[in-house]
Order: sequence, then structure tokens, then C-alpha cells
Amino acid sequence: PGHARGDGAFKLADRRAVLDSINEPPLILAVLEQSGASLHYEAVFRSAATLLLDTVASEFDFMKEFFGNTDGFDNIFGKSIFHCMENLEGVLVGSWDAIGCVLLLMVNQELRAAMASRQLPLLSNFFQRVQVLAWSRFKSVMEGHVQSLSAYVPKAVPEVHPHFVARRYAELVASLRLLRPQSVEPMLSNILRALRSEVERLFAERLARHHTSRKSQAAFLINNYDLIVTTLAERAARGEDSGHFEQLLDSIKAVFVEEELAADHGRLISFVKQSEPLLLGGDVAGKVDGGHMETLLRNFHDTWKAAIEKINDDVLRSFASFKLGMDILKQVLTQLLLYYTRFLDIVKQTYPNGAPFARYILSIPTLMNEIKNFSRNF
Repeated sequence: PGHARGDGAFKLADRRAVLDSINEPPLILAVLEQSGASLHYEAVFRSAATLLLDTVASEFDFMKEFFGNTDGFDNIFGKSIFHCMENLEGVLVGSWDAIGCVLLLMVNQELRAAMASRQLPLLSNFFQRVQVLAWSRFKSVMEGHVQSLSAYVPKAVPEVHPHFVARRYAELVASLRLLRPQSVEPMLSNILRALRSEVERLFAERLARHHTSRKSQAAFLINNYDLIVTTLAERAARGEDSGHFEQLLDSIKAVFVEEELAADHGRLISFVKQSEPLLLGGDVAGKVDGGHMETLLRNFHDTWKAAIEKINDDVLRSFASFKLGMDILKQVLTQLLLYYTRFLDIVKQTYPNGAPFARYILSIPTLMNEIKNFSRNF
């Protein structure tokens, strides 16, 4: 939504501290003005509601002792309560602060518990109304986020590096998962599932398709899914959302690995996949094209080092994260080693007494040593 600007609007940061100050006395306006401190609305609400609760408690005791009943409560506090509700409604109607709405719900829940422990039923309707207003606005804000994702149209082809939507989504989900308001947790989980589905559709069905090659599409998705998974882990907010994107990340990594290898070794890989089923029966005579096998082997012998350097360069360009790049590079080179090993097994099965073109066979230790060098240097 248009009113939510910048990544900071989606981060919890130190705002959770308001929950630790529930039992503190109300804030003093003159002190705040002198210090120049700025407050989020949930801190203002906590202070005002605490003051209201303390005042009602004092007047409740007086009314019970002096009048013997509390029949005049509405006449005494009606305007004050109306002003508090009017202020809350005015703030919420123009707010796109989902984190603030959840913190309001949690502060309100704590104050309701304090009211109950002090046996003050007079403010029950007030706190119930706050609950309804804050939750209703939170739902509207989250629906707005879902709708904005659904309507989002990129102005240009997105880079393969992480998109700002991935970072904002991860920060928002981490904040809400860390807060975990018990009173609305089941409903919150449903909202987060809907948001997650829309984010996944945005990346996989719209943004990624702006890239022309499957490799670029995979790199784009890997960068964004990895950012989401990493952010949730760093914020100690792993759970259903991170598990879902971890699965997507693993599957799309496999796609990138195959696409990266197909660029220079596609014919060798196809040969391996087509030849292996033919050799399962044991009788290999005439089943494999020896000439084609020799051509593939000689080509690999002549180009393997340059091909590994190219893989390294592609990974450096495609992945900004050092840890992610290292992981992808290792996967690609390990898969290359496996395909080449399987290719040599086919050569041995086809020529059990030694292939006439054996001089072009690159030894496995030589290939492994080069792979280790690139893995260490990345």
C-alpha cells in the first residue's frame, strides 16, 4: 500500500519493548517534550490506557465506599472513554502499520488481564472495543498487502539479485512470528499463509518469467528465496514459512545446477541419461555409439578447465551472497563430477579391455583437485 514506505515499516526492531513496560506508570508529556523523544502509537496507547485504568480504579473504590454503587460511572468517565476511542479510531483508519496493530492487540490484552486481576469490570466494553478495532484494522492492512502483491507489475526486468519485496516480506513475517499474539494466533496463521502464497506467485509466475533463460529465472528465485530463509533464521523466526521456502529453495537449486551444466556439458549429460538404461541388461554390444562417445570424451578433455572457470564466473555474477554462492558452486561442480564419473563407467562397460581413445580420459583425482581449488577460492 502507498502509505507503507521503506523497509523500516516492516521491522519489529525495538518496538517489542512496549510489552515490557506494561506495568510502568503513564508517560509524562512535559518530560517527553523536553527530551524530544518520538513514540510509536502503541506506546502512547499503553500510557493513556494505563492512566485511564489507574484513574478508574481509584474512582471505583471511592464510588463503592461513598455511594455504595457505581451507577454514576458512565456520567463520570463517559466523555473520557469516548475521547480515547475517538483518538484510536482516528489513528487506525489511516494506519498501514501491521506491526503496530498487533502490538496494540497485545498491550490491550495485558491491560485487560490487569483490569481483571484488580476486579474492575467497568472498562470491559472499552477493552473489547479496542480489540475489535485493532484486529479489524490489522486484517485490512494485511489484505491490502496481499492485494498490492497481486496487482504489482514491474516497470522493468528485475535483476537476478534479491528484490525489495522479498526483504520486506521476510521482515514482516519475522516480526509477526516473533510477536505471536495468543488471542489471534490461529487467524494470524491463516493470513500469513495467504500472504505467502501471493508472494510465491509473484516471484515464480510473474517476476521470474521476465528473465528469458531458465538459468536466469532459477538464479532470480534462488536469490529471493534464500534472502527470505536467511532473514527468518537471523531473526529467530523459523517455522512454517521458512520451511516452505526452504523446500522451494532446494528444488530450484537443482534446476539451476542442471541448467548451468547444460550450457557446456549438455550433450555429455544427455548421452549419460540415454545410455545408462541401455546397459542395465549387461549385454552392451552395439547399444552405445562408440564414435559419439569418443567425440564427447575428447571435447571434455579439451575444454574441462575452461568450462569450470566459466561456471565459477557465472556463479560470481549470479549470486551476491558469499555463502549462497559457495553452496551453489559446490553443488554444480559436484554434479559435474558425478556426471563425468557415470560417463566413464559407460566407457568401461562398453570397452572392458580398454577404450581405443583412453588417452583422452581425464582422471577423476585430477578433476576433483581442480574442483577443490575453485571451491576454496570462491
